[in-house]
Amino acid sequence: MTKNQKPTLRDVARLAGVSLGSASRALSNPDQVKPATLAKVDAAVRQLQYVMDGAARALALRRTFSVAAIFPTLNNPIYADSIQALQQRLNAFGYQLIIASHEYDREREISSVRNFIERGVEGIFLVGTDHDPAVFELLQVAQRPYVLMWSVDDCHTHCAVGFCNVRGGELVADHLLGLGHRDVAILTGHRQYNERARYRIQGVRKRFAEHGLDVAENRIIEQPFSIDGGRAGFEQLLQMSPRPTALICTTDLLALGASAQAKHCGIEVPADISITGFDDISFSAIASPSLTSVSIPIFEIGRISADTLIAQIEGVEVPRITELDIALIARQSSARLVPGKRLDDVP
Repeated sequence: MTKNQKPTLRDVARLAGVSLGSASRALSNPDQVKPATLAKVDAAVRQLQYVMDGAARALALRRTFSVAAIFPTLNNPIYADSIQALQQRLNAFGYQLIIASHEYDREREISSVRNFIERGVEGIFLVGTDHDPAVFELLQVAQRPYVLMWSVDDCHTHCAVGFCNVRGGELVADHLLGLGHRDVAILTGHRQYNERARYRIQGVRKRFAEHGLDVAENRIIEQPFSIDGGRAGFEQLLQMSPRPTALICTTDLLALGASAQAKHCGIEVPADISITGFDDISFSAIASPSLTSVSIPIFEIGRISADTLIAQIEGVEVPRITELDIALIARQSSARLVPGKRLDDVP
């Protein structure tokens, strides 16, 4: 091998002093070779800095050992945690994770699914249950297994790992009702093509209705799922008459933005208005005030989703629905309503 020549598997075998077949098995199926042989091949690979030809390996094995995950967006910390959980579990089983986002654009999601199938991924993770039927048609025709992460709401025919968003909304409503709040507003991202937001709102409205209270449509604010969206949403809340005593946000990013804008406007949280979030991202516990939020088991969702997809790829039967528990974490941003006090009294 010359200085600039790319090392081959034959070079690895020669340096390790083993046959070409033994070198190949050591790299492709290490559990089928003796530890001493595996050690020799590993040392040769490191010395030569040998990198396997992935395309050739995939062609020979008819496997790529790669899976894809398509997220709504990558600017939410909760999705970063999800990626980490997936990747850690998949790496342990020798699978590579490829990531894409569709930014709530259905055509873009369909394009990503098609692209990943063409690239030979062996399975796909999707977030939520609200997808264009074309997505499932592509997966069915290509015979690619998939897992819907995050939601189990109204999931009748698909494999899903997640939690009940309606239940999450109920938890928030119960918390605020218990603190004496009867007039609330809801700040959410765009509800179209996002069943997570819709079901969280449904849970809130359901619980308030059980107490004879109505959360009217004009008390629901839609803004982008971001800190800036939270700020803008809080400004809209200030235009309401009468002003609500509590603001329910369907994500922590919206809640943190709303809380920051309240502080900017000289409005104290929770003395003047209570604010709640959803997701319990790491920033929520250290915010000022710390944020009351619904905690979801994100790492458990990632681990079980990875196990479920790999099992399907390997032909193992899996549960269709895996529902995990969630809990409300009460912190400083929500407080008992002082009788007679409203945000209208704040200049």
